Amino acid sequence: MRGWDGLVSSALLGTERRPAHFDELPESIREQLGDGGLLDAAALATVYKRAGRKPLEGLEPLPQATGEDKPLPRRAAVRRLAAMLGGFQTAALGEWLRAADARGWGVPPEHLPALADYARGRSEYRPLVVKAAGRRASWLAELNPEWRFLHEAVADSNKVEIWTHGNAIQRRSWLRELRRRDPIAALEALREVWPAEVAPTRVEFLTLLGSELSLADEEFFEAALDDRSKEVRRAAAALLARLPGSQYGERMAARVRSHLMVSQGVLAVTLPSRVDAAMQRDGIDPQPQEGIGKRAWWFRQILAAAPLAASEPEYLQLTVEGCAPEVLQVAWAEAAVRERNVEWARALLQTKAATGNRIAELLRVLPDDEWVPALEVLRAQVDLAELVGGLPVPWPPALGQMVLDLLMKVGTGRKWARLASIAARAVPPEVLNHPITREPTGEEDTWRLRLVETLIFRREMYEELS
Repeated sequence: MRGWDGLVSSALLGTERRPAHFDELPESIREQLGDGGLLDAAALATVYKRAGRKPLEGLEPLPQATGEDKPLPRRAAVRRLAAMLGGFQTAALGEWLRAADARGWGVPPEHLPALADYARGRSEYRPLVVKAAGRRASWLAELNPEWRFLHEAVADSNKVEIWTHGNAIQRRSWLRELRRRDPIAALEALREVWPAEVAPTRVEFLTLLGSELSLADEEFFEAALDDRSKEVRRAAAALLARLPGSQYGERMAARVRSHLMVSQGVLAVTLPSRVDAAMQRDGIDPQPQEGIGKRAWWFRQILAAAPLAASEPEYLQLTVEGCAPEVLQVAWAEAAVRERNVEWARALLQTKAATGNRIAELLRVLPDDEWVPALEVLRAQVDLAELVGGLPVPWPPALGQMVLDLLMKVGTGRKWARLASIAARAVPPEVLNHPITREPTGEEDTWRLRLVETLIFRREMYEELS
């Protein structure tokens, strides 16, 4: 606004050094100012800047958004949603959205813009907000470029024009939905456009084929191993490693057999002497990670990418010669997570093998009724917060009960704060009425007060949505 900078300068330097001049202020301000001074002019100019605009002309009204059929929850639940969007207990927002959707409740439309704003920088919330917006998603997506992720809600896999002319978000969503509905058709659609896509897009689309894998995908993935982009080649190798019965798996198994042999109760390892072109094509990285020799690194990659059928869980009990046992153990842990092999996961955890920081991932492979017994053993060597922090939420009731029982018994001390913070969000609805929320334990630490507050908040939330 003209004249504003002069008022600021006079206020900062003083009217004696820089007399205030009002000639450049808009006419409407000068009319109201009369004989007023600097402060009066600043007050009028501030109001003018905020509200003194001429009405806009020639505006077209927004098209009406398509409505939703879902009923809205009771007013108490809506007030709680508004409180979370306002900054109170915001970490429970995703849980509120999931619980409301599971119970058939919709989201009041006046809260959708705030939800879209919240999710724009938090990708984990985007699917929830897309679902909450429903048929209003495309309407909202057109209002604000930062809400473009809402286009995911309207990528109908029956509309081929979305695949050929849609934006990047719509195309990804279209391919994901078609892959779920018709895996072969999704593969053929990608095959047609593959040569024209840039490398980052090829990686994204290739990763989307990770669901509904079958041997029908093998030829396409094998061809992608020869792609000019290293990232595409690595993505293709990772998918082939997950594909049971693939030629890729057979090649890796053959390499394992040529470097690993059992003889008289000893596991003899002959480390590879070089990385040839065929190994690099299959995704073996010749550059070692820090802390491991290059030959051991090459073999660890081979063993990790090979089917676990090329080895036996009993190998964990054998003496290893030719390399450190940890090289094999970390590779088997990676393969067990990839294949979700319960037998191997159980064996690796029971033998306290080196896992390359994959203990929580191996726990997730086990049936959830085995988590509590496994944790009782593992917590002697690993902090419990580290173990449970990587588990999916909500936890099974037995685990939630175990952790809250423990937190109720422990004394004061900051060392329990992290576990309490994790448990506050992870325990399932079935244990939210735990005695820890009702029985005082004397001197209360901040972490305990926050834990109880969050548990009560979540319990009330479910009651309101019931």
